[in-house]
Amino acid sequence: MRLPMLALIALVLLIAMGAGLARMGVLLPGVLPGAIVAHGPLMIGGVLGTLISLERAVALSAQSRRSGFAYLVPLVTGVGGLLLALGVPGALPKLLITLGSGGLVVIFGLLVRRHLASYTVVMSLGAVCWLVGNLLWLSGQPIFAVVHWWVAFLVLTIVGERLELSRIIRLTEKNKRLFLLAVAVFFAGVALTTINLGAGVRLAGIGEIALALWLLRYDIARQTVKRDGLPRFIAVCLLVGYIWLGLGGVFGVAFGAVQAGLQYEILLHALLLGFIFSMIFGHALIIVPAITSRMVSYRSMFYLPLALLHAALLARIIGSFAASLVLRQWGGVFNVIAILLFLGMVAVSVMIGVPAAVSARNSAQQVM
Repeated sequence: MRLPMLALIALVLLIAMGAGLARMGVLLPGVLPGAIVAHGPLMIGGVLGTLISLERAVALSAQSRRSGFAYLVPLVTGVGGLLLALGVPGALPKLLITLGSGGLVVIFGLLVRRHLASYTVVMSLGAVCWLVGNLLWLSGQPIFAVVHWWVAFLVLTIVGERLELSRIIRLTEKNKRLFLLAVAVFFAGVALTTINLGAGVRLAGIGEIALALWLLRYDIARQTVKRDGLPRFIAVCLLVGYIWLGLGGVFGVAFGAVQAGLQYEILLHALLLGFIFSMIFGHALIIVPAITSRMVSYRSMFYLPLALLHAALLARIIGSFAASLVLRQWGGVFNVIAILLFLGMVAVSVMIGVPAAVSARNSAQQVM
């Protein structure tokens, strides 16, 4: 089931990126109006949520042969994303994505039950944020009011994974408490957005800044960036992503309650493209072997799409501040090119790779 699900995720990603370009006036053939309106939910729920659910299902099924039911979660969210991309009317696409997010909460609940630790609790809290955001979305709340719950899902999932890997460097209890304090501030801000959007976004922004500073100071990437090859590439992806996380926090504190427009675009894309996709570029070389059971051969050319991603995003944000539609459009186009180039390079590497000999978790400990 894994490869068809990856194909489904790739299809929804292509539609979602085309919809994103259309929102900036770069029209591509075959992009339906419904997908243009649903660009955000498609990227977060249909693509990233499905990918995270698939990775978690793989991890859970590796622990127990009786956990095959976990694959229903990414299947449900993936189908919901596809229906949303095709513009299927009614609540069915939203309902499927919401049901899938509930299934991910169950998966994390099982993982916490088997291994109670700070990082599993943080990642579980991220899944709960996705479910809450989807329930609000299903109830008719506008996207600008729920998107911060969705962003929290992605941020908490990633920082929870980084905390897990920090066990290698044996953090002190004080440093762990600082991390949990930053998480608490961030989550409190996200929860506050349902009552006071401006105050909530600003408080969440402070939490993002705190998390970025903690990760830049204590993440193991500071050590692995000194090595060669794949470890350095992953570390560069992570460290640059942490900078964007901090910038996203700065924008949140500065902008407060934004519901649309250029500031809204700057705030979200600093986090979703700068931070989240930089994390994806780094983690993909570990996650893909776990899902496909084939190794990804590292090549120095992986730096090309990474550099293009961040240069294009920087141009896009400058274009937003300068109200330059042309610069924003070119930035958006090259963001898409960077993602497609990276995914194409990974796909080729998988096809020519050898069967994976180690689990994703062991690989992570070796290179991160």
